[in-house]
Amino acid sequence: MKEKMYQYIIYIVLTIIGCFSLFLIISDNVAPFTTQSTLYRAVANISPQVSGVITTVDVTNGQTIHSGKLLFTIDPAPYELKVRQAQADVAQAAQKYTAQTQQLATANQLLNQRQLQSHNAATSLARFKRLVNKGLVTQQQYDDVETQAAVANSAYQGARADVLRIKALLSGKTNNAAMALAQTKLAQAQLDLTHTNVIAQTNGTITNLQLQTGSYINQGTPALFIVDNKNNWLSADFNEKGMAHLQPHHVVYIAFDAIPGKVFTGEISSQDRAEFDAENPNNQLSTVTNDKHWIRELQKIRTRITVNNLDPALISGARASVMVQSDNPIINVIAKVWIKLVALFHYIY
Repeated sequence: MKEKMYQYIIYIVLTIIGCFSLFLIISDNVAPFTTQSTLYRAVANISPQVSGVITTVDVTNGQTIHSGKLLFTIDPAPYELKVRQAQADVAQAAQKYTAQTQQLATANQLLNQRQLQSHNAATSLARFKRLVNKGLVTQQQYDDVETQAAVANSAYQGARADVLRIKALLSGKTNNAAMALAQTKLAQAQLDLTHTNVIAQTNGTITNLQLQTGSYINQGTPALFIVDNKNNWLSADFNEKGMAHLQPHHVVYIAFDAIPGKVFTGEISSQDRAEFDAENPNNQLSTVTNDKHWIRELQKIRTRITVNNLDPALISGARASVMVQSDNPIINVIAKVWIKLVALFHYIY
């Protein structure tokens, strides 16, 4: 009796194993399954926008922070000097502009004077022309008056040109190009000074903090990372045979290696529409590989999955197994049992 009982148990176990083996063979066509899945979290790469010596570090590794938190400070002294220099340049440009404005006023007065003198000389020339025609003045006197009129007109034209030159420098604005350039340099210097305080622009957790007070850091050098725990996704690679089931909004079952025995649910949010071609990485001539095997490795399709009620303790890079829900109720039951077994197996390996 016991022998038959053991025999039945063996048959049942072998049948279950056979069913699951058959299911895994055909799963790509009915309920795609993969163990190649990784959890990712959005990571902000924090780099300073100015170079300098680090004077303070205001956070610790693993600290949860909010947007606006001061992360670290770079010595502001060199940038304060640049601000003062830029302010002096602005003041100098303003003084120069004021002087040019005063020069314009003086030039306008001189222009009016030269215009009157030219007008009087032209009037005298006309009068002497009538007198010389009547023989009341000599030709020499007329020539002298004509020369004076020409000189007066030349002086008037020179004064007019000087006014136009000063107006061109001032451009008819409240400031000129030199003033605008000085103000731009001041604004840049003030902006650089504010960048000596490195501020968090997002919420998250500090990771990979390696800053040391007193060390020099270059502009653009990665200083630390902020992990956004609320912005996460699961990246899973499935065989392309299951492409019909890897569409957005399809439900999936997830078993994380780090959390044995628990099955999460999720939803496919998107699918990558292109894969990297290792044989032609830079649009160069293709390299043809001769393969003598009649069975080749299947192409993978990368999908992005949104996980429901994700455990916040999971780190970016956590591995998982994923099973896509089937439209067939019987297949779906088998899929649920299988992913639950996978989750339980994580207690062992």
